Amino acid sequence: MSRTLFPEEVLEQILIRLSVKDLIRCRSVSKSWLSLISDPNFVKGHLKNSHNRDRNDDGIGNRRIVMSIIPCCYRHRLYERDDIFFDARECHLFGSANGLVCVSPSHSEILLVNPETREVNKLKNPHIPEIGYLIGGFGYDPSTDDYKVVLGFTRFRGYTCFKVFTLKSNVWKVIGDFHYTLFSRVGILCNGALHWVAKHDNKKAILSFDLSEDKLKEIPQPDHVLYEVGIAGYSSMRLGTLDDRLCAYRSEMVPYNIWVMNNYNVKQSWELVDPESKTKYEAVHRLKDLKHYIPNKRSFCHEKWIVKTPEFVGSLTYVPSLVSPHVCRKLKRKRPETGSTKSGKGPDLKLWELILRDMQCKDPGLKNKASEVILYKSY
Repeated sequence: MSRTLFPEEVLEQILIRLSVKDLIRCRSVSKSWLSLISDPNFVKGHLKNSHNRDRNDDGIGNRRIVMSIIPCCYRHRLYERDDIFFDARECHLFGSANGLVCVSPSHSEILLVNPETREVNKLKNPHIPEIGYLIGGFGYDPSTDDYKVVLGFTRFRGYTCFKVFTLKSNVWKVIGDFHYTLFSRVGILCNGALHWVAKHDNKKAILSFDLSEDKLKEIPQPDHVLYEVGIAGYSSMRLGTLDDRLCAYRSEMVPYNIWVMNNYNVKQSWELVDPESKTKYEAVHRLKDLKHYIPNKRSFCHEKWIVKTPEFVGSLTYVPSLVSPHVCRKLKRKRPETGSTKSGKGPDLKLWELILRDMQCKDPGLKNKASEVILYKSY
């Protein structure tokens, strides 16, 4: 009986183009495949490929993730497009980065979830007061290759206390009290920082928290009468992202009157855009209510929507990945095997045929290499 073996570098380039769902299946093929797919370098490579594929696809804009306002709902309006319904629910979606989602079922519970792999990491209790105004955010710090959760709560009138949790250190740290009252509740991740709408000295501000420096600063706003009258003068002002750029809008005015910052932190780059001309098809993943979650058992998401509407401009961006919420757990990569499993059988050739049939690889060189299979005879 003939079986096939690919050189390891070719195998890696084939697998790295597959979806997370297919890769989870592939981990059961053999120990060597499990080792390869679990390797941190492969996980980062797969994430980078997913990001590039989304950005280079002219027909698809940002992927989004939303949480249901009530369980088992299937209408757009019953999913949280921004944080306007924050106080009406106990379970909150605080952020999304590199395929990880930060969810808070209660004041005392913070979860990091990978909806694709169904892994859950329950973080240390942040010890936030039960009564008070709560804001949050979650993001990735590339300077330290670490993930951070940011929480803010009102301790004094007109002041917000910020606490930061770093995943690698497993420690909550108090940043300090700041003279800001925050209107938006969920931090929008853009350009390595989290952003909220705030008020300082009776003036609206866009507050930015730099994840690499753990510092707060204000982002300049448009100096235009249409922005002052149409956006900044309302408590319903919210932030979002459009084509990876920070934008500001009013929740009741979506999809109209959207201002976009074309160059980050540059005041003159703000522009009032026509949302219809900027709108692309987007994949909206609908996260289930995780109040009664069962780790590693059932899917955390409903079937995703493919929509073409700017209504989700305030929703968090999301890309499916293999990134584990347990980043402190180091996996050692084993030496490649010959493709044998415990039963002594080789790789499942039907699975290979399925992979090669479904794969739409744009690299001609890779196709040529993939066709150069090595045939051997099992005895």
